[in-house]
Amino acid sequence: MIGIIKRILTKVLSQQGYLKAMHRGFYFLFDLGLLKRDQRFKFHYKVASLIKKDFTIIDLGANLGYFAKNFARLAPQGRVICIEPILPFYTILQKFLGSYTHVELHNIALGEENGKVEMVLPESNGVIRTGLPHIVQENENVNAQKTIEVDLKKGSELFSSLDRIDYIKCDIEGYELIVFNEIRAIIAKHRPMIQIEIAEANIMSFIEYFDKLDYLQYGICNFKIIQEKGLQKEIGDFLFVPKEQKISFEENHLKP
Repeated sequence: MIGIIKRILTKVLSQQGYLKAMHRGFYFLFDLGLLKRDQRFKFHYKVASLIKKDFTIIDLGANLGYFAKNFARLAPQGRVICIEPILPFYTILQKFLGSYTHVELHNIALGEENGKVEMVLPESNGVIRTGLPHIVQENENVNAQKTIEVDLKKGSELFSSLDRIDYIKCDIEGYELIVFNEIRAIIAKHRPMIQIEIAEANIMSFIEYFDKLDYLQYGICNFKIIQEKGLQKEIGDFLFVPKEQKISFEENHLKP
């Protein structure tokens, strides 16, 4: 039934009209606090306590701006850099974040080299499934799927001129380990907090990655931030915090 409704809305509104409605609908419910008890949106609300007004924030996989717009409102004296390779999604970001002077939008994917890369656009009933576009993986059969070619850039070059990075949010559908290996020196230099969705196959590799960089692992359980080690108590984004921030972070965010 939901699929049929989506298809009808897409035909009536056009694809871009449907995506605009999704963005507007999300923020209408979000701003009213109606999503607070939904586990899927626990980080969307929790970032309000993590972000400071002058933070420089990087949003890798900004999608329709479900985090990016909130970041822009939380850090009006800072800087928000959004990376989104899918043109229909990027157009939505332009529509709703283009007026923010402290927000930068980049219609690219990040990778280990500069060039072009093929991405899969999964569809259901003719509608793009907004949370599932991804870079084509080695040996992946994409013959029956819609694909597009997008620009690929090295994050180490794109972010090289930044004088600070305070927070990175990452949701790039399984490509995160490649990107983070490429920007490792950037992470080591700026020591940002990192909120990241990790593909199951990459979890242990990422835990080792952040261990070597002297980061601590946290998560959200029962809508509270907790310290974790390894597999999560409650499925969701991982939060990695530099060890040198441990005392102040836990005083502010780990409450009995």
